[in-house]
Amino acid sequence: MRRWLLALAVLALLSSGARADTADHYGLLMVWMPGLCKLEPDRVECKDLTLRRFDGLNLAFMALQSLRPSNLPNSYCFTMPSDADMDRGKRWCEMDTQNVRADLVEQLKTLMPVTRSCQDRALWSRFASCTLYSPNDYYARGIKLANAVVGSQFNAKIAGAVGKTASQAALVEAFKAEFGEDSSNAVDFICRKTGGKSHLYQVRITLTARALTKGLSPELLWKPTRPLRRGCPESFEVDEPPVPLAASGPAPATPPPPPPGQPTSPEAVPVPPVDTAPLEPEGPVVR
Repeated sequence: MRRWLLALAVLALLSSGARADTADHYGLLMVWMPGLCKLEPDRVECKDLTLRRFDGLNLAFMALQSLRPSNLPNSYCFTMPSDADMDRGKRWCEMDTQNVRADLVEQLKTLMPVTRSCQDRALWSRFASCTLYSPNDYYARGIKLANAVVGSQFNAKIAGAVGKTASQAALVEAFKAEFGEDSSNAVDFICRKTGGKSHLYQVRITLTARALTKGLSPELLWKPTRPLRRGCPESFEVDEPPVPLAASGPAPATPPPPPPGQPTSPEAVPVPPVDTAPLEPEGPVVR
């Protein structure tokens, strides 16, 4: 019934002359799961999060956010009025699911761990609904972009700072080294504060509309000309996974590869050790 009402609402808006404005640019939201688990330890996806699990040592996909010009909606587009309330109340498993291809679902199990708490349903309503992509197109594009971030040296630099206090300036420099000297405004770090310290929660990369088709590359970043009001202080904690390796048992098996021609999912094996010289701790080590 909810889906029929939603379809009627969309048709009413379009027939009345309202137009679906295309996004000016997009935000790729990647979550640092150990930081999320530091803040919300009771989440089901945090109970077995170790350095052996993919998202214990890599950024993980959260959402593609459609960013339209001012005065146009960027969240909860063409959704039911109750969706925002259910999202705020974390009643995610009561929300509607999307019909997504089986191969994409398998990849999302690794690359988007918040599916385990049904948060993907809320993120679809909050962000994906405004992109006007079908579920398959939306997730295929999100997986492709997220995999590109995971395979970057920028991701490896963040992984190299696990358990330390990282310098935001050093991470921005690592991003610039990979994506160009003029790319610093295309990346932001989002923190949440607990226990008097700021903890890395999300990384946000802004992209042009073409990037959703062509992929992640320096020339397809969206670079605002005005300085960013960044979401983290200069120094913040890059948390370790909550479960020690000794308590985690054997490492999980590597997920099976997707069918030929589909975006590949990252391996479950953590990234190899990296040079962490640019990320020397500026404060006490987080344990």
